[in-house]
Amino acid sequence: MYDLIIIGSGPGGYEAIMTALRLKLNIAVIEKDKLGGNCLNRACIPTKYYRAGSHFIEKVKKAEKYGLNLEIRSISFKEAKLHKDQAIGFLRKSLSQLLKAKKTPVYRGIGKIIGKNRIEITKEDGSKEIIEGKYILIATGSVPTSVGGINPDGEYIITTEDFMEKLEEIPETLCVIGGGVAGCEIGYIASSYGSKVTIVEIKDRLIPISSISLEVSRNLQRIMKKKGVDLRLNRYVKKYSIQDGKVRLVLSDETEITVDKVLLSVGRRPNTSNIDEIGIEKDERGFIKVNDYLQTNFENIYACGDVVNSPMLAHIASYEARTAIKNMFMDKKEKRDYSVVPWAIFTAFEIAHVGLTEDEAKEKKIQIISGYYPYTYNEKAVDELESEGFVRLVFDKDSKKILGATVVGIEASEIIHLMAYALKNGMTAEEIHNFIYFHPSLSEIFLFATYDVVLGRLF
Repeated sequence: MYDLIIIGSGPGGYEAIMTALRLKLNIAVIEKDKLGGNCLNRACIPTKYYRAGSHFIEKVKKAEKYGLNLEIRSISFKEAKLHKDQAIGFLRKSLSQLLKAKKTPVYRGIGKIIGKNRIEITKEDGSKEIIEGKYILIATGSVPTSVGGINPDGEYIITTEDFMEKLEEIPETLCVIGGGVAGCEIGYIASSYGSKVTIVEIKDRLIPISSISLEVSRNLQRIMKKKGVDLRLNRYVKKYSIQDGKVRLVLSDETEITVDKVLLSVGRRPNTSNIDEIGIEKDERGFIKVNDYLQTNFENIYACGDVVNSPMLAHIASYEARTAIKNMFMDKKEKRDYSVVPWAIFTAFEIAHVGLTEDEAKEKKIQIISGYYPYTYNEKAVDELESEGFVRLVFDKDSKKILGATVVGIEASEIIHLMAYALKNGMTAEEIHNFIYFHPSLSEIFLFATYDVVLGRLF
């Protein structure tokens, strides 16, 4: 009997593996597909690879400002995919080699919990095998959803996973249904690599979620339009048909769009539909119910990541996996805590956020004061020819403690951690302001964003 069986090897499963091996536990891994799960193979990592290429295309176009006469002779998505696959293959192989070195078995197939300590594995050839473990961690992630009768076929109607893992050539025309995080990221990538992109979003703005302010959405919409992306907001697809190798879409305002491919990006659902036969409790949407310690209604079975009703973020899955392993095997128990969760979006801008936005704070009846500073006047951003963007810091009006931060611009995903640390430690505007920042650096933007709060407005 294994000490721990981990079902799934995505961010949650991977973190569980790393933590369990350091604790010298006897573990087994069940994976139905490629090691690394969705994040490594079809989401986070390939998206950032293609986004890096997209951003590089923009940088080359600015090269003359550095006295460099460069020319982009061609842009090949197929070539980008080749090297993306190689990079991901290296990371996947590294994990495989580690597991072999640690003599950790990887069972290939679909795992179903058939007893408190027993899992039945159905292999690709249909054969079955049963293994047993003292503890079980469910980390099977999520799968794309569909909407309005628009169902992916892998050819004309594709998912984000199809785009990242299978697409060999960028389509000349692409309609992205859903202007959320993934839709905007892939829309930007496709546009940069030469596709004429249309984004259809049922809400009145891009990335219409509470933690994205209207200020951020408007800036993103401005730069996406500047790149030639056609934004169809406040609309949805009424019907569609496939004719002569094209997809014809009729929108809710009766306008029509004809494209080579449609990317369906309308969210994800937990991959739990056939995970057990013992009565693990789930909610009406299929999320596994867990307590504060990530424990299911079975004391030895835990869950983490997208199967749990928590933020669908890779680093949340990793955090939950670490927490679950500690609660399984360590004396000191740890409750899950999502009070400080930084996150980032990689589209035409890098957009990063932690804590509350101004609107969220107001909804909580918190009196606030905010600090703002544009990248325009940050010397490091100017040197990098990346002066579009800004930082917005939100503070409690009385205590001046930081409540939240939004960064839009180059390296937002990196420097947001400074404000996550400040939020975690209850720092005030003055404490953030008085820190000595290296010059020139992007991080200095936080110093200047606190001036208005600490010393008063200049104008």
